[in-house]
Amino acid sequence: MNYLKRYLKYICLIVFICLAFNLYYIFLVDNRQIDLLVYLDFLLVIVILIFAFFEYLGYRKTKRKKDELLKLNTLIFNEFDDVDAAIIEHDINYLKNELQNQYDIDKANINTKIIERKRNIEIWKIISQYCSIKCFEKLNIIGTKISENIKTIYSIFGVTSVEELITLYSQEKEVSYFKKSERLESEPINIFSWKHYVFYESSKIQCDTKFSNDNLNNLIDELNHLFVINKDTIDTTKKILSRYGIKFIIVPKFDKTPIDGFSFWQGENPTIVLTLRLNRIDNYAFALLHEIYHVYMHLFNNREQKYISIEGAEINKCEEEANKFAKYSLISKDLWSAFLKQHSMISPHAMQMKIKQFAHQHNINEAIVLGFYQHDINLYSIKSSISREIK
Repeated sequence: MNYLKRYLKYICLIVFICLAFNLYYIFLVDNRQIDLLVYLDFLLVIVILIFAFFEYLGYRKTKRKKDELLKLNTLIFNEFDDVDAAIIEHDINYLKNELQNQYDIDKANINTKIIERKRNIEIWKIISQYCSIKCFEKLNIIGTKISENIKTIYSIFGVTSVEELITLYSQEKEVSYFKKSERLESEPINIFSWKHYVFYESSKIQCDTKFSNDNLNNLIDELNHLFVINKDTIDTTKKILSRYGIKFIIVPKFDKTPIDGFSFWQGENPTIVLTLRLNRIDNYAFALLHEIYHVYMHLFNNREQKYISIEGAEINKCEEEANKFAKYSLISKDLWSAFLKQHSMISPHAMQMKIKQFAHQHNINEAIVLGFYQHDINLYSIKSSISREIK
């Protein structure tokens, strides 16, 4: 059938030619052949009808298949449309749920942060009443983030809560350095804050040498030699004291804290702290030897004790002993008494040359002699070309 369909148009053309020829013959040729030609024409018409019938059947079958395919395609596409719609709806619902969940989480986090921030603000207000926030800010110890500042304050004071900080402050309120200086303005909270900041800084220093209290004279000799040279004095002091098992640090004083030195025992080693409140070699040498005496004579036998030197504070027996030791370790008592007696009749303003001669003769730093002289005659306005800088 496919073969006939393929050549149907050619067959029809041949039949058409035959019919045309028959008609021509009917009209132009002998009438005796007319019946035969009519019969042949009838046969040709029958053939054409048969081919037309089969063509019709093929067309119907093809149309039916096309209709079935069209319906199938429509069904498939409808099903795909339904599936796509279901998937899209599922995705939209999923996205909505995810967004809602994230919104709820973010809202909860924001609420938590707000609550935490309010709580930190309240804690910070309380902390500000018991430690020197302004002094810590000046030294860039704390910044602008309250939560981090609270952690820093807790670390400095060795506490875990604001309640512990209050308790610590209350316990130390009875110690001597909370009393006002007789000559200089002092703020107990600032002193309290400075002291605990010093503890915090000292805890960071590692000292591997074990302290021994039987080498004091050797230590004094080394330091006196250093004071005369006065070169890289602070760094060299750290190295010398470290060899003797003593930690040494310089911590600037806070506002309204007229502190010169501080000594205490922490862990296995003693610590000496100077502020350089009076940044002069004579004051530096005196304050250092003062604290060294506390270490060897007081702290070694009582490691829970702490000694802080505040200008103008009441002087007890321990402080008086430390003062005498520092002074006469720099210049012997007999030598100094003889110097003052010998030049008692000379105007203080004419003493500069005598001070230099005495210092060179006994291998003492000129500035230390000048400082002692001013202190003992209570005249600090003496003009001098002697440098008192710590070099």
